[in-house]
Amino acid sequence: MLSPTVVRPTVVFRPTVVIGLGGTGYEVVLKLKKRFIDVYGSVPEVIRFISIDTTENIQEREKSPDGTKVFLEPNELYAISVANPLPLTRNDHIAEWWPRDISAASLISGAGQIRARGRLALFARVGDIKGLIAQAINAVREIRTSKQAFSDNFQVSSRDGVEVFIVGSLAGGTGSGTFLDVAFLTREHLNNFSNITGVFVLPRVFANIPQTHLVKSNAYGALKEIEHFWGLSPSNSIEIDYGITKIKADRPPFDAVFLIDGVNKNGTVVSRPDDLQNLVADGLYIQIGSQIGLDAANVADNIRAYLATGEKVRGRNINYCSFGFATLTLPVQQYERMKLEDAQSLLKNELIASTPIIDLESDIARFLEDCKLADATTVLNALTESDRGGQIKPEFRIGEMRHDRTALPTIKELYKRQLDQFEQRTAQELGLNFHRLEQTATTAIATWWERSLNRPNGLAYALQFLSKLSQKLDELQQSVQHKSQEAKSSFNTLKLEPQEEKIKEAAETWFSNKNTIQAACQRYKERADQKWKTYLHWKRCDKAAELYGVLRTRLEEIQEKCQRLHSNLDKVYRDFEQSYHEVSRQNTNDNPFIHTIQRINLQSKRPKVTGEDFIRWYREQSQTLTNWSEKKAEDVKNEILKFIDEAYYPLTNMTVEQVLADSNPEDAGQDLQQLGKLAVPLWQYEESEIPIQQQHLITEFYYYGVESNNTVFSNPPLSSRLPKGNNNPSFVPTGEPHKVMLFRVEVGVPLFAFNGMRDMELAYLDPNKVFKHLHRNWTNLANLIPPEDDGGALRWFSLALAPERYKLIVNHSKKYFVSTEQAKRLEGGVLPLGGDRKSAFKAFKSNLPLVKEIANKVELITHEDQDKAKFTLQNYINHLNQVLKGGKVDSQIQEQVEMEIQEIEAYLEDLDVII
Repeated sequence: MLSPTVVRPTVVFRPTVVIGLGGTGYEVVLKLKKRFIDVYGSVPEVIRFISIDTTENIQEREKSPDGTKVFLEPNELYAISVANPLPLTRNDHIAEWWPRDISAASLISGAGQIRARGRLALFARVGDIKGLIAQAINAVREIRTSKQAFSDNFQVSSRDGVEVFIVGSLAGGTGSGTFLDVAFLTREHLNNFSNITGVFVLPRVFANIPQTHLVKSNAYGALKEIEHFWGLSPSNSIEIDYGITKIKADRPPFDAVFLIDGVNKNGTVVSRPDDLQNLVADGLYIQIGSQIGLDAANVADNIRAYLATGEKVRGRNINYCSFGFATLTLPVQQYERMKLEDAQSLLKNELIASTPIIDLESDIARFLEDCKLADATTVLNALTESDRGGQIKPEFRIGEMRHDRTALPTIKELYKRQLDQFEQRTAQELGLNFHRLEQTATTAIATWWERSLNRPNGLAYALQFLSKLSQKLDELQQSVQHKSQEAKSSFNTLKLEPQEEKIKEAAETWFSNKNTIQAACQRYKERADQKWKTYLHWKRCDKAAELYGVLRTRLEEIQEKCQRLHSNLDKVYRDFEQSYHEVSRQNTNDNPFIHTIQRINLQSKRPKVTGEDFIRWYREQSQTLTNWSEKKAEDVKNEILKFIDEAYYPLTNMTVEQVLADSNPEDAGQDLQQLGKLAVPLWQYEESEIPIQQQHLITEFYYYGVESNNTVFSNPPLSSRLPKGNNNPSFVPTGEPHKVMLFRVEVGVPLFAFNGMRDMELAYLDPNKVFKHLHRNWTNLANLIPPEDDGGALRWFSLALAPERYKLIVNHSKKYFVSTEQAKRLEGGVLPLGGDRKSAFKAFKSNLPLVKEIANKVELITHEDQDKAKFTLQNYINHLNQVLKGGKVDSQIQEQVEMEIQEIEAYLEDLDVII
């Protein structure tokens, strides 16, 4: 039988830290840790986990396949509970941002969905959190530096930098209250080659859970902050005062942000938070393992490079991503069900079944006969065997004694002396024979037990045999005990005094006769011989009873072992039953993101599992089933499962890639296409909200989790049938032969196009909702949804503001004026529009005749000399960008200017197309 070996993939890991925030972050980190333990047996040291929450989380809620509980270690958990946070709000560095209308209640059982309270808890423990993050980053960085080898299957990337993932929900109080500060604190310890990736769950999946009325407004406020801080740069930085330290943030908090919704583009809904958290953990697992081959770029690198152009849509960033995750698998759960079925059948029908034994009495009789224990006489004779051969013959020797008046004291003295010798010799001889018989019988019992147990249903047979044999030995023991009592009674009845009187009478007569004295002494000797023979019989009966007792005790010990073994096997059987029900329940809980290949005829490949095969296999391991009597039920269970695993190895060793490679290419292609359909990114957006000329900015990356770098998908015919985006797919070794996973990343969608964004904005604007931001001055951040389409007015307004050749709209004395035919009667021929840029544009777009007039004038100026026009407009764009970088423009005006730049750029692109 082949023995299965675990072959781990050779993966190049980049040093990685995963930080989970709030309840969602904790759950994802725990599930992610389980995935590494499932595949690698432990978490590689180059990966560290941190969970930060304002409440204690329940531990040990995940289990690995072998049943081991997976939990976060104490150094991976940090609870930022604060019993009395009110005094903290009086500190200057907190008072400057703390919203005055929010209660600073106790922060022991969570932040109560209030973002500012989550941030307050972080500020209260900022020193510990900063140290925790620094310690984790330094630990994985040192491993990279030292090139520490974990095993032949683990390698550390030679690329510089550390990957940091910050995971949580934007809907609650802790995750959305701490994610920005955690990112800023983390950035302090990273170089420019490192990436911070945010993975945040949107509120939809929590919307129907009680006490979640703030989830939409919280998420909108958090998204406004993310959108705003994309603009951070060395020339546009902020300073955050944490009391013990100040941080200058001159880079965006994140290099990439994944937003995970409870519905995907196809409308498939993930209704339970636990299911969504599992998908997030799967996506992170692929990302962390996506340092492929010889240090290729990972997911964050690819996204970072793609977004480096800094392009915007309608003045909004497109730095947002989502992902879908799906699995193509073999019927692994069916394998597990079949294995557990066979394990139960092996136990129930082959190891502990109680079957009728027809010849039990004959078996016992034969066993006793073979051991020479069946007949008490045989045992008694065996006990009195002489080492010189034959039976021990007790004899009182009187020798050449004088038959005169001294005969009586002489014979009594001889008797006394010889009696002591006889008793010692009898005890010695009986003892030696007893030991020999005991050893012979004990060895026979052990041999019998070994032979009986190591056969199908031997345990039930052994228990019945032992019970009957014990009864038989008890009968034999009682029989010899009865004989012993009789012999003892006879021994006590036999008296030497009458014979002594006869000798005395013969010796004391006046005319003593030597012959008469000799005859009396001879009768004394005969009575003594009879007494000693009775004594010997008495003592050998006692010894036989003792022998039967010792053997019964040995049988009872074996019976106890058999009972313990039977109890253990019963427990193992119940465990198998429970595991079978659990696997069956898992199978009925359909996961819409798993596609199982059903073309395998499992019954034809199912191995035949028999008790004889198991016992033969167990003996090949140099073991006997009698050892089970000394083992724990868990150990016995593991040994049975090992046998079952090896029996199933030819079936379970089949990999997804083998099955696909051996399939008809068309069938394999259908399975792969289904995988692509299931791995649709977990968000929905309205493409119509994005201008047609910019819809091409949305792109996808495909990452396949395969068993190893040597994958069949690299070559035809499967390579051509593999779903992929605009770029070639990447392959991530996962070490899981029964799965092919697709991690499908979509990037380039602005927030305003998100399905559900307007509902979140309405909740955000609800005055009855508590303060939604992390700083009381952040309410004036730009809205996520830009102004409605103005029919092209913004383009002509933007171009009219350009200098030199255009200069149709000017800013004079902090007022905007436009040169127009409508102002002929006005002084200077100009029409005032407004006191600031936004009000000027509002007045401009509301005057449709003016918009048309300016559009015509701009077009005439442009086409007079397109090269000069393009030069002017490009310089104007550069000028506006420089002004924005100065960081002195109000956020509302900045939003408008950014949209103007985008319109001018689009106008220049159109000119190039026309040319």
